[in-house]
Amino acid sequence: MSNATGRVLEVVEDPGIRRHEIANRLTNVERRLLTYLSRHQTLIACVGNIGAGKSSLVKLLAYSTGMNALFELPDEGFEDHVAQNASLYPLLATAKHSAKRTLGRYYGAINDFIAAQRGEWPGSPGLGAAKKHVEQAALDIQHAYLDLRKMQLQAMPHLQASTCIDGSPLADRFAFCEVLHRDMDEPYLTADALKVIDQRLEEEFRPLVRPGLLVILKSPVENLLRNIRDRQRDEEGGGEDLPEGLVRLVKALNPRYDDFVANLRASGWYHGPVLEIDVSTIDFVSNVRHLIAVYDGIEQLLVPKEFRG
Repeated sequence: MSNATGRVLEVVEDPGIRRHEIANRLTNVERRLLTYLSRHQTLIACVGNIGAGKSSLVKLLAYSTGMNALFELPDEGFEDHVAQNASLYPLLATAKHSAKRTLGRYYGAINDFIAAQRGEWPGSPGLGAAKKHVEQAALDIQHAYLDLRKMQLQAMPHLQASTCIDGSPLADRFAFCEVLHRDMDEPYLTADALKVIDQRLEEEFRPLVRPGLLVILKSPVENLLRNIRDRQRDEEGGGEDLPEGLVRLVKALNPRYDDFVANLRASGWYHGPVLEIDVSTIDFVSNVRHLIAVYDGIEQLLVPKEFRG
């Protein structure tokens, strides 16, 4: 076990890396992580706001260190990578497609409700119907993602080597659910719906595997919205003019991730190490020095010193 239990580490670039040292630094830390993670089955969960780059980091980790990779959405380039266990693909793909369809309906319900707020009078049947629609859609999307997360976590102990996952039921509950219940102009997720989600977590997820490392990606809102526009996902609206409901959600989520670790500790769900990455300053996708810093941070938190030697 690592001695980093409970430690929170922020990724910082090492400015002393010279150009001719980059290849050795990168491949050496990748090799050490590959060796350790192949021998010590570990779950790494990557969480963060929409557009922060979770799936990009999971892809880099998987193909650099030999880990399995499990993703949220079934878009091109987001396929699961599960070594030597092809039987899982159909099950996980079905759950991801269901979550994607539900996500599209959820964003549609939010936009319809916002339009009704502007065009209907308080207490009107049209506004009431739109409110019920968005409340049901908010609960449906939570169920869809919990179904997917549960299937992924149930599969993880049966996979060879270690696994990194894009997203977490803990982020669903302590970021998304909190926003939908407390931070919108009106609650999209009702108190009764939140109780249903909490009951599912207690009954279905307490017995499942917990992360050995939590990686949190953070960024200013304007960077997140730019990334969302650039990637052009259909369920997020695409184009330059993002749906107002999505923009509201992104803005509300950011403060929730500032309190995320403290809420996990207080709830007893997670007491392990945390790696924080400010993706507005650490560009691990296009800057090799920054990628080395991320891998160094993972190694510091996961790999015992005696193993590194």
